[in-house]
Parts: sequence; structure tokens; C-alpha cells
Amino acid sequence: MKVICMIVDDEALARKLLAEYVSKIPSLDLVASCANAIEAAAVLKSRPVELLFLDIQMPDINGINFVETLARKPLTVFTTAYTEYAVKSYELNALDYLVKPVAFERFFQAVGKAMDIIGSRSAYPQTDVATQEAQDYIFIKSDATTYRVAFDDIDYIEAYGEYVLIHRGSDRLMPLLQLGKMEEILPASRFMRVHRSFIVQFAKIEAIQGNVIWIGKKEIPVSRTYRDALTERVQRRNLLGNSY
Repeated sequence: MKVICMIVDDEALARKLLAEYVSKIPSLDLVASCANAIEAAAVLKSRPVELLFLDIQMPDINGINFVETLARKPLTVFTTAYTEYAVKSYELNALDYLVKPVAFERFFQAVGKAMDIIGSRSAYPQTDVATQEAQDYIFIKSDATTYRVAFDDIDYIEAYGEYVLIHRGSDRLMPLLQLGKMEEILPASRFMRVHRSFIVQFAKIEAIQGNVIWIGKKEIPVSRTYRDALTERVQRRNLLGNSY
């Protein structure tokens, strides 16, 4: 399996070092080494990239702002000399955060994470919307066992590092799968994302107060990004008034 990757860094020496690291790993295919986000954006328009090695401090558009502009985000490994951006990078679901000077061992570890995630995606191929809505279950691999999971049984899904936790009453499954991919797999008529770390089954919502949803005894936060979509969906069901 070849993983298509790209390097984006305004420092020529940093690009050279990362390119040398890439050349040592046969499973990586480096398609571009860019000096800024504008060059990188042009590459992404012409071909898909699965793994992005991205500096943060760059002229014009920094790495974090660049990722925020992407509709389809590659797996992203931030490479930077500044540790203070770590929290923000993980809010963007960054795969890893490497502090310069980057050691090959850490680089190799980050690539290993990417390979695991990309490999898991092949086990959960994208289905079209019609197929998603027609079926009422999904097969999920967790702890070397594949389970048939009925959509009706799922209460909510929670991001858990490189995994997700699928909550079914008191039962939990933990597949190696990112929350964004889980969102693609689940039928949008039944599930919705309410936070960067949570997807809920709409029919399982028992109460909403302010920026909190209750499913059973679990309090699930609603972020500002998803609040309007949730409000609109609630209003379509005529459950509440004009707001909650």
C-alpha cells in the first residue's frame, strides 16, 4: 500500500530533511514539497493527498489556518518548532505533532499511525447515500472481532484518540476509526455530529438544555459550530419552540 504524501514548510532545510525521511519508508509516495500554503493548495486541487506533513509558522497563511480552509482534510502531521500550538492542532484532529528538530524515530511513529488509519478505512469503504439509508446495520471490527451493530442500538459515538467509542447502552465498541470517517459511514437521517468529539443518534436525545444534550445519564456538549444545525433539526420535529 502506497500512501500519497506532501510536505509543506517554508524552510528549505526542513523540507529536505523530511523528504529524506520519506525516502526511507517504501510505503510513502511523496508527490510534492511546497514552500507555502498557496503552493500546497494548488497541488491539492490537482490530485488527492492522503498524508500531509505541515509546518505551522509560515508566511501569509499559517499551517493551522490552511487546514481550516480545506473541505477534505488529509491526515495531518504538524511539524513545528513551537510547542504552544499543540492543543489547537488536536482540535483540528491532527494525527500527530512533531517538534523540530524532528527525529526519524518520531517521524516513523507518526507514519505508522497514518498507515493504521488508512488501512482501517479500506475495511470501511465509503457507501453512497442511498445504500446508507437503506441498510439498518453496519459491521464494526473491534479487538480482532467483527460485530454486526444495528443502528437502532447506537446511542452516541465519541472520539477517543485514533479510535472511536461506540456506545450501545452499557456496552462499548472501540474500532480503529476516526470520528470523521464514522460520520461518513452513518446515515445522516439518523445521526448528526454535535461536537468535534461526538456524534449522536437524534432519536436517542432525551433532553436539550443550553449547550448540553442528555442521552440517558450522559451529558454531551454541543459546540457552537453544530448548534444551528441541531436547532433547525429540532424545530423540524416541532418538539420545541423557536429555540432551546
